[in-house]
Amino acid sequence: MKSEYKEFFYYVRKRLNEWLQRKLGNDRYQTVIIKLNLIGCLAQQIFYENLYLAIKHDELGTIAKLKKHPRLKLAVAVVVLMLATRWLKWLVVVDLALVISYLYYRHYECRRDVSYHAVQLLSDQLSNLNPKNRYYNYPLREFRSLFKLYRLLHANDQHIDFDDFILVNDLEVIDESGFKAILKIGITSGYPMVMVRNLNDYLLKEFRILLNTNANQYIYKGTLKQDTLAIMEEQPLEQTTNNMKYGFNYQAYPEIQNELLQESQQQALEEQQEYVETHHLPDKIWQIWEYFDKYGEDLGFSYWDNNGNSVTGNDGYISMRMRLIGETTYNDAKKKISLVEKQLRCDVMTRPVASDHGSFQMTFVLGQITAPKTTNVDIIRADAAVGKLALGNSRTGEYKVKLPRGDDLTSIMCGALSRSGKSTMMTQVILSLLYLRTSAGYDYQDVFIATVKDEDYIVNGFKQSGMLVKSDPAEIYNMLQYVDDQATKRKALFIERGVKNIKEFNHQFPSEYLGKMLIVFDEYANTLAVAESERIEVGGKKVKLRDAIERIMVKIGQEHGSRGVSIIVITQQFAKGEVGRLFDVTNIQILGYARSNVWNSIDNTQEMSKYLESKSEQRRGLFFVNAPDLPTDKPQIAFNSGFTEVHTANIDTQEVRRDFDRKFETAKNYGEPVESVQDKSIRTDLEAPVDFGNLIKTSNNND
Repeated sequence: MKSEYKEFFYYVRKRLNEWLQRKLGNDRYQTVIIKLNLIGCLAQQIFYENLYLAIKHDELGTIAKLKKHPRLKLAVAVVVLMLATRWLKWLVVVDLALVISYLYYRHYECRRDVSYHAVQLLSDQLSNLNPKNRYYNYPLREFRSLFKLYRLLHANDQHIDFDDFILVNDLEVIDESGFKAILKIGITSGYPMVMVRNLNDYLLKEFRILLNTNANQYIYKGTLKQDTLAIMEEQPLEQTTNNMKYGFNYQAYPEIQNELLQESQQQALEEQQEYVETHHLPDKIWQIWEYFDKYGEDLGFSYWDNNGNSVTGNDGYISMRMRLIGETTYNDAKKKISLVEKQLRCDVMTRPVASDHGSFQMTFVLGQITAPKTTNVDIIRADAAVGKLALGNSRTGEYKVKLPRGDDLTSIMCGALSRSGKSTMMTQVILSLLYLRTSAGYDYQDVFIATVKDEDYIVNGFKQSGMLVKSDPAEIYNMLQYVDDQATKRKALFIERGVKNIKEFNHQFPSEYLGKMLIVFDEYANTLAVAESERIEVGGKKVKLRDAIERIMVKIGQEHGSRGVSIIVITQQFAKGEVGRLFDVTNIQILGYARSNVWNSIDNTQEMSKYLESKSEQRRGLFFVNAPDLPTDKPQIAFNSGFTEVHTANIDTQEVRRDFDRKFETAKNYGEPVESVQDKSIRTDLEAPVDFGNLIKTSNNND
């Protein structure tokens, strides 16, 4: 029997579905369905409007006891009408007219009801807007909220009816930043000024009354603003406070401000932590940030930001962008650096930012430089193979630079007092340059050394390797003339071949590869001093040998760099008055310990001389490098004058003599010996016709 029922209902359902499928494509059927839906919605509206009004009147207590049962009253009326129309059929029309009139009157009551009207104004903003919510649930919630407010404001003590307390015409939907829509309500009862205190205020918690930002009051000039959507959709208070945060209309609520401050601080802390981990900054950064957070206003400067790219560093230093506060200037900030050093227990260096006078760069030096002990020819050769030179250690660790190649200018000034390690350090530079090579050959083909201490270059084996070494000032001048003559011939060759420099020539004519020439001028200031008293004839005029040497060195440095001539000048006295114009020709300066007046001649801020006041006992291997043309592998800490402190390694002279394996033909090509050491006459055979055949060497791969 049970299975039969199942089978019966199965076929009934199947036939019904088939009938519906046929009807769904019928336009007339669709029209009927639409009209039925409209009738259904109208019926629901009539039902819920009457239900809402009945409950509202019941809560207001405005009807008699008997009228507290609207359904009973309606049932009695219907029975009476039925009895009346039992004998008078025509009264059915009257009954229908009465019912319609009554329902329309009830609808009119809803339209002029404040809660119902508020819901209609906000209906487009509401969620779950079905007939029950729109005509019953939502209006009822708003009514109860406003009725509680009516009682709270004691309007009944002022003999004001609820329907007169808030009039429909006084409702207005307004825009409020952070909120979808706000209901502005005008009230008829007087109420004392209520200032906003906190989020526990009853008006905010229970009625979602928002403050008037003009006066930080809930009720201002007889009006108030209500987050009506929150009431009807039963949103928690947290949602309203979040809307206030988004709209920036929370200034009167300390709790929100504190919460936002904590969120901001937490976010900044997380960003700081992420930045520290990503950039591998030392833990000292936290102490620095904390210090400037606490004392930045008093100092007149603080860090630019705590999570941007304004902070760099490693275990040896931290460099950060600082911003000046108020009327503080960079000079004012510099006067307080000693206080910062004392509090943070580290050395501090500063330099201005040329593009921004409202900020400056501050570097915190976290430790002393650990100087490398030694290096050797194999290490230098390996670095040169990739075009690098490890000069020593700086504040940021290993100081490794990319060496200039091709036609890049290489003009080095090295200066420091005796026993500072100049020769040792420059030997490493010279070896690095001489080991540079390409598939076509070594970068440097010839080496010319001028020195009054030629024994240094005999002991280290340079002279024995075929380099040309001269110690007499007159012979040095002759050698420089020879280099000038060779470079001038190269100029003519480049013009004939249609190239601008040695780099282009070697690229276009690899089979005629030209190597570069390196001039090493040691004890430069002493050589000029010796040549001061000697005179030679140049261009038919007698001039001081000193002036002639200086003039030709400046010419080589200024004109012959693109023709493949590099110069290294080593001197104890690097003051501008001692080395003359040659200092300005050099683009790479490696300077060590010297007297204050020497440093002040090239640094009028006296920053460097003051720093070196206590470095006398540490001067061996201590140098300061100013070389914008030598890119470094790591960011460096520089003084305002552009110098970076570097401690160089030692290299054993005997090891250089034993392991340096390059051979040169410089001395042979020069015709050494041309004259005796005592003969100080000046060569006169430099005006011979240019012979490009002798100039170009087809092979430069000598080992």
